[in-house]
Amino acid sequence: MQNNTHNVSKHSHQRSTLRQLRRSLSPEQQFLAAENLLEHIFEDDDFKNASNIAFYQAFDGEINPSSALQAALKQGKHIFLPIISPTNSSLTFVEYQTKSSLTKNAYGILEPELYPNNALAPEHIDIIFMPLVAFDLNGTRLGMGKGYYDRSLAFILEKKSEKSLSSIKIPNLIGLGHECQRVEHLERAEWDVPLDKIITDQAIYTFAN
Repeated sequence: MQNNTHNVSKHSHQRSTLRQLRRSLSPEQQFLAAENLLEHIFEDDDFKNASNIAFYQAFDGEINPSSALQAALKQGKHIFLPIISPTNSSLTFVEYQTKSSLTKNAYGILEPELYPNNALAPEHIDIIFMPLVAFDLNGTRLGMGKGYYDRSLAFILEKKSEKSLSSIKIPNLIGLGHECQRVEHLERAEWDVPLDKIITDQAIYTFAN
C-alpha cells in the first residue's frame, strides 16, 4: 500500500511539473513542434497503411496533431475523435469530417457530436493517437490521471494475457508528445496499457509491447 501511495505521489509531481513545462512552450515553439510532428507521422508506415485513425484535440499544451488530421482527411482516411461517455467514464470514438461541428466538454476539450452509426469500436480502429503528459522508452505513458484511455483499451491487456490476438484486431497505440516530455522511467500499473510507439517532434520510438 505504501508503495502504491508513493507511486501516486511521484506521478502527481511528475504530472504537475511536465504539464507546466509543455504549457510554457511559446506559440512559435508549439507551431514548430506540430510541423515536425507532421513530418514524422507521414514517415510512419503504420500511418501510411491505416484507414481508420483516431486523433485528439490538443489541450493544455499538448502537441497539436491537427495538421496531420487534416492531411489524413484529404488522403481519404476515416478520422475519429474521442468523446467522454458520461455513464462509464470511458471513451467513445466518433467519426469526424470537415463539416463536423465541435463543442467543448466539461474539461474544455472539443468533441464531435455522437449520432447513431457514427461511432466505431476501438478494435476496429487501425491507429489510436494518444496525448500524454510524459513517456519513457519502455512505452509507458503518463496521462492526465483520469484513466479514460486505459479503461477504453483494457480489452487489449485482456487479449494479450489470453494470448489470443489472432481472433481480434488490435489497434496500434501511438503516443504523441514533445521530446521534452520524455523521462527516464515511469512506474507502470497493472491497468496501464503500454504504447506500441511514440512520435515526438524529434523522433519515432517503437516498442515491443
